[in-house]
Amino acid sequence: MAVAVPPPAEPHALHRAHTAGTPLDDRPYEPAVGLPGAKVGLLMFVVFSAIYFAVGYQTTIGDHVVVFDALNRLTDAYLVWWNDPPKLAAIGFQFPPLTTLAFLPFAVVKPVATSLVALPLLTSMCAGAAMVWLDRTLARCEMPVLFRLPLLIAFGINPMWAFYAGNGMSEALYLAMLAFALYGFVSWYETTEPRFLIAAGFGIAVLIMSRYAFIIWAVVMALLIGVALVRRRASRVEVEGSVVAFAAPVVYALALWILFNALIVGDPFGWITDMTSTQAVNATGIDTAGSLGFDEVSRRLLELNVAVFPLAFGVVPGLVIAFLGRRNDMALWLAAFIVLGIVIMGGHALLAQNEGLLTLRDAMPMALTSLVGAAWVYRSYDGFRVVIWGVTLLLLVINLFTAWHGMKSYPFQSMEQAFTRAISTGDSQEGTSSRGGFTVGIDPEAQMANYIKGHVSAKNAILTDNAQTFGVIILNGQPQVFFDRIDKGDEKWNQVMDAPWGKVGYLLVAYNPRSGDLIQRHYPQLNAGTTPGFDVVYRTDRYILVRVAATNPKAASASGSSTTTSRTQGPTATEQGTFAPAPATTG
Repeated sequence: MAVAVPPPAEPHALHRAHTAGTPLDDRPYEPAVGLPGAKVGLLMFVVFSAIYFAVGYQTTIGDHVVVFDALNRLTDAYLVWWNDPPKLAAIGFQFPPLTTLAFLPFAVVKPVATSLVALPLLTSMCAGAAMVWLDRTLARCEMPVLFRLPLLIAFGINPMWAFYAGNGMSEALYLAMLAFALYGFVSWYETTEPRFLIAAGFGIAVLIMSRYAFIIWAVVMALLIGVALVRRRASRVEVEGSVVAFAAPVVYALALWILFNALIVGDPFGWITDMTSTQAVNATGIDTAGSLGFDEVSRRLLELNVAVFPLAFGVVPGLVIAFLGRRNDMALWLAAFIVLGIVIMGGHALLAQNEGLLTLRDAMPMALTSLVGAAWVYRSYDGFRVVIWGVTLLLLVINLFTAWHGMKSYPFQSMEQAFTRAISTGDSQEGTSSRGGFTVGIDPEAQMANYIKGHVSAKNAILTDNAQTFGVIILNGQPQVFFDRIDKGDEKWNQVMDAPWGKVGYLLVAYNPRSGDLIQRHYPQLNAGTTPGFDVVYRTDRYILVRVAATNPKAASASGSSTTTSRTQGPTATEQGTFAPAPATTG
């Protein structure tokens, strides 16, 4: 009896309808390389974290290459625990909250926070976790351990990666979550297991809470998932379920953040519209605004591409070829993510007409995604794997030199140049200048913090704008001494600023007009010492401590009262508690 034998399946039969669990890859999933075990992952995490912490501790604590944005987030976390009274609102509602939240476990231990050890401690652990997820992703792409380790080492010792792995900035945190999200995404594509899709959605949700621009990535990912499943003729239920599984964590995270802003700040969408234009306290000023054209943006983006992620020059074409030749959707997606990151950077700079937005650190997501893309190209071409691996390693090695050169010479950065000097010379960078318009170091903050610690201890004695004087607050370690904007809200704080006489004993001011200190803006002549009723008693390179008269000198002058006029020299030691009147001094 003749038996009908079905013809062999076409390798890329996109016309066939699939049942639930539609495979996005026509090749059956048969893992040729086992995933690293928990012990291997833990060992890798410990080794990389220890190395990054050692480098970060030396450059940040020893050589004073402190990025003030990271210092600000650490101070906010410290105030959550140690302000008087402690307030969760100290996390802030203008900038993405994840970095501040991540600092909370470290800020609860006072010495860890006030010594600034928390800065390299947090980011070294995040960078170590990112290396673990990258290792698992490369293994998922069928790369054996002898091939994975050289790539991971070349990527992990990149000076850009090493700098942000130890400086306390948000980059290490969100790159760890990006590595986790991409691992979930690749794993779902390979296995079609929904748990990986949910994991990818969770990773993107956390990413958004570290950098709002990833909202665009989330939307694009959701669209790509739906389109890919429709192309494979998945059922409507599967398409909807997959998109919802991915998008649910993202929607929940955004909904909670909008709710918190509505309840606490009173503006549910203020985190989108309220953007500050002030410079960092240690900024010396660099002109980045003006007429900015497409040609100039393209040139800067090419510089960033060469300096931070030259691997993309080979990866993006390879991914596009893999998609066209093998109808490999993941290849298209990874190429799209790299290009999308470039477009977001360039578009943001063009819309804001601000060349300074094209920074080195903003190109780091493309560097990580390029490595994952290279692993996917390796996985897609069985016969060329050794060649693809060799080219990838070569480009990563070249990137060591291009990154070092970019950190030394690229104009828009966050003290990367100071990091290269600290590494190459071993010298402290305190007081030096770094490209991007920054003066390196925290001595002005430490000097003011120590002076206040020795002269002022009364509760709420010093009115200050904590958004600018955070460095002094964290190094002083006694936030109860400061009457900041978190204590009783901006409305009450502004009332005291308008009429501080008899309400506070001092003003702590960042006197650089570019810093945006609200007290400095309200009393612009404080630094010159010509404002009646205010006497500068201590000065550093960035801050002044001003003694406030007990009564308003203008009111005293109008009434002609000699008694009140005699009190305009400031509170006595008894009135203020511990402050001993002293002549103005300089730190």
